[in-house]
Amino acid sequence: MRPLTTILLTTAHLLFGQVPTSSAAWLEPRHHFTNRGGYAKMGSGIKVVVHPHPQLVGSSTFDQLLDHHNPSKGTFKQRYFWDASSWAGPGSPVFLFNPGEDAADGYVGYLDNHTLPGLYADTFQGAVIVIEHRYWGKSIPFDILTAETLQYLDVPQSIMDMTHFAKTVQLSFDSSGDGGANAEKAPWVLIGGSYSGALAAWTQKLSPGVFWAYHATSAVIEAVHDFHTYFAPIEAALPRNCSADVRAVVAHVDRVLDSRNSTAVRRLKRMFGLEHLGHDDFAEQITTPIWKWQGDHRAVFDFCDYMQTDDGSIKNVNLTSDRGLGLEKALPLYAKFVNATQGEVCRQFNCDSHSNARGFNTPMDLSGRRQWDWMLCHNPFGWWQVGPPKSDGTNIVSSHLRPEHFSRQCALMFPTTGGFNIGSVRGFTESMLNAWTAGWDAEFERVIFCNGGDDPWNSATVTSKFRPGGPRRSTDKAPVFVIPGGIHVPDLVVDDTPSESLVVSQEIEVMGRWLAEWTEEHSRGPVG
Repeated sequence: MRPLTTILLTTAHLLFGQVPTSSAAWLEPRHHFTNRGGYAKMGSGIKVVVHPHPQLVGSSTFDQLLDHHNPSKGTFKQRYFWDASSWAGPGSPVFLFNPGEDAADGYVGYLDNHTLPGLYADTFQGAVIVIEHRYWGKSIPFDILTAETLQYLDVPQSIMDMTHFAKTVQLSFDSSGDGGANAEKAPWVLIGGSYSGALAAWTQKLSPGVFWAYHATSAVIEAVHDFHTYFAPIEAALPRNCSADVRAVVAHVDRVLDSRNSTAVRRLKRMFGLEHLGHDDFAEQITTPIWKWQGDHRAVFDFCDYMQTDDGSIKNVNLTSDRGLGLEKALPLYAKFVNATQGEVCRQFNCDSHSNARGFNTPMDLSGRRQWDWMLCHNPFGWWQVGPPKSDGTNIVSSHLRPEHFSRQCALMFPTTGGFNIGSVRGFTESMLNAWTAGWDAEFERVIFCNGGDDPWNSATVTSKFRPGGPRRSTDKAPVFVIPGGIHVPDLVVDDTPSESLVVSQEIEVMGRWLAEWTEEHSRGPVG
């Protein structure tokens, strides 16, 4: 265990608090949790130039409290990057972008005005900061991640990180000497996407008054245990012939697995090259082509083309039919595709989550995947991307892939250490988290929401059609924008498509109005 950078602690002093946490994840090739949001990195591949005013662009670290509930436990170094080249001086806006569950150096490009955080700063003569989430990148307090050392990775601590930073950081580009760039004397705006979008919205709900405004893109504000609705936007966006064939194959798979005919089950699994897997692991692996939608929806269309053109042969495709090729042709093509991809993966790595229990606990893995698994299991967020309780012919994921397949792995990944364990083992549930954050029912003030119309994560956002009462209506206090055809976090990287340009221009108009309100409110002299 590495000692915290700025404090003197021995192992005997590590008295961890049992505070409930957060959750979501992405693993390969083990591929347990795929329920992690994500968006374009812009750190690598960007041309590095010498800035004419180097003091206006840079990186630094902040001495962040390890435990905001008990400051005596010391601090760790939290990394951040900044660009103040548009900053007009003390009292000017500061836009703080938290990329969430990833190392921040991959998001240095978000300081640029080709992204929404940078565009806000450029438009409103503000500074833009990209801050690294605790426990990722260079902001990891420990060099071993166990149920004991991960106790400080949770939503409450992460919210307090943002507010403490905004109130107390000493920014090198602010030479006023009186904290003229801090949140008490300048309007700060917290920006995030996906999980960090939810974190921004939750910060407004649970710790208001520090940030003046918030921008929450694809913000998954509702924790969902049985998240089979994740696949509803994907099914709706698939070409109709492809959807028909995927649904037919999945229905057939469920019929065979439900039949308990061991010969038929072995024959089916052998087609996919996955005959050694149990029903749940098998169902997980054959879902992989669909799971690619969020990260690269073109890969899903390639999969559809593969099936609809009979392995690349155009002769068998019916471009005018919504019915697809039919089960007889679609099944072997689907199986061949999975065999060539996941079958090969599972031949190299153990995809059997029941026999490979010891492979789940990887405390030396600091890459970021383990931290995200912790957040899924600890709060918990849930967001288990699964099939419905019962296959009815409309689902594109097998009903044999259920939340228990993933949730049971939590205890395997994070066994009790030093008397500490994960929140879900202690009885914390998604409903408890939603009761605390208010989830879909929360009322927000000066929060901009933006979602992509084809984003599968919509089902946990303010625009979810599964939200009781339907999608949240846009209001002046909490405007909601939807980009038609947009996928995940669609407005953070600015492009010139008409639909996105329109939404971004509206977002800038709203943000400008809110910043003007701050100026008006803080320019009033004392009454009387």
